[in-house]
Amino acid sequence: MAVAYVLEQNTFIRMEGERFLVQRKKDVLHTIHIFKLDQLVLFGNVSLTPPVIKRLLKEGIDTVFMSRNGRYLGRLQSPFSKNITLRCKQYEKMSDPVFSTKMAKAIVGGKLANMRTVLMRINRNRKEARLDDNILGIKKIAEKVPAADDLDAVRGYEGKASAVYFEGFSRGFLAEGVTFKKRIRRPPTDPVNALLSLGYTLLFNSVMGAVSLVGFDPYLGALHSVDYGRPSLALDLMEEWRPLIVDTLVLSIFNMKTLTLDDFEKGNTTDDVDIHDVVNEKDDSNTNEGNDQEGSSLPIKLTNSGFRKFILQFERKMSQKVKHHITGQQLSYRDCIREQIRQYARVIRDEEDRYQPITSR
Repeated sequence: MAVAYVLEQNTFIRMEGERFLVQRKKDVLHTIHIFKLDQLVLFGNVSLTPPVIKRLLKEGIDTVFMSRNGRYLGRLQSPFSKNITLRCKQYEKMSDPVFSTKMAKAIVGGKLANMRTVLMRINRNRKEARLDDNILGIKKIAEKVPAADDLDAVRGYEGKASAVYFEGFSRGFLAEGVTFKKRIRRPPTDPVNALLSLGYTLLFNSVMGAVSLVGFDPYLGALHSVDYGRPSLALDLMEEWRPLIVDTLVLSIFNMKTLTLDDFEKGNTTDDVDIHDVVNEKDDSNTNEGNDQEGSSLPIKLTNSGFRKFILQFERKMSQKVKHHITGQQLSYRDCIREQIRQYARVIRDEEDRYQPITSR
């Protein structure tokens, strides 16, 4: 199944037979075949005709609305999943602090293992990076996670490991002029942070859609504390993927010069200022990376052509096949995400004893 991104501004989508047509006035810019469509992602000023909305709802096509600069706004909600038994079990299990702590430990353990993998790859390719201390530091923190007594302790270990990780991650960039000092979320003030934030948002879209499709309540998780409007479970289940999918992609894009500094421009301080960013904002769970932006610099954003390049590279990454550690099958990253969420459901239903995050070497 396919994901379609619509980036052209001042456009509308109408239906013609079994196709969606993306138009600006009378000009047809793109054709999207409905039977192939799994998710539709709309950036900025893109409108939908009533027949298109009805068809999207009928087919259950996950439709995501983003700001022009890549900030998540919301999604078109198809009829809520009929899997009430799974949600009832989710509410029951997540109300048990022992169980929720166990799930959070598994998620953080997987994320930390993947952080180490990213740093070890950098260390192999750049001997001068000298990341041994960072790699060892994450390993020592990871060894403490299984003994954590409660969720706050797990979150604390994740926060400490993230600080160590991003210190090492900053030494992985080879391209001239590309620097990364710390994780700055809102707004990103350098090209690396701009790509990380956009990449995490696109990753969140995939996870959120899969979480809803399986039948979970995406707002009740473990690692991320429950708060009004925070899709805690979706944020939980994207953690193990951040290093493997987004961080490695951003490193590769700059080091291979797929994008250069010419693909970025200064933004406006008013860009998306009133939009709450559920993916990249720091919350009280301490699970987001690095330190918060102090608000003194103008944001950096992708140019229109740079935006298209990044979307293309992200989709290529999501289509990349890897061996799934449980099924043994060669699956795309997108399918692996769905398989992991189905595994999480089996644990919730007591069909399996523990959640096994995906890790890479």
